[in-house]
Amino acid sequence: MPSSTVRSMRGLHLTADLYQCRCEPRWLSDGLALAGWARQAIQAAGLDVVGETVSAGPGGVSAALLLPHSHVTLHTWPRQRGITIDVSLAGDAGDMPAKARGLMDALVGRFAPEWTEQRSLDRGSDVT
Repeated sequence: MPSSTVRSMRGLHLTADLYQCRCEPRWLSDGLALAGWARQAIQAAGLDVVGETVSAGPGGVSAALLLPHSHVTLHTWPRQRGITIDVSLAGDAGDMPAKARGLMDALVGRFAPEWTEQRSLDRGSDVT
């Protein structure tokens, strides 16, 4: 390995658990609408979606949107009016943390939860 420092696997992983969401019920049960709106929010944050998958059933919706070396996932529980969100952005570009936090704020805002539990994890480290 070269003697210089290599930036490896750097990123920010944000999670949010949303409770008693006051949004329109369709945002918790319509997978295509949810994924379409999430894609627009990701693009508005200046990020690219390179793939996505959505599954929906009576128990809720799961949507995974893939970004280069990154992802956004949403899992809903309509009966409990809850949703979990992950925003994981890789890279050490200076604006990446701001993009991740801005995107999470936009996603959380859509669901108007009574309360949330949010966590942040810095991923990766410098390898020498």
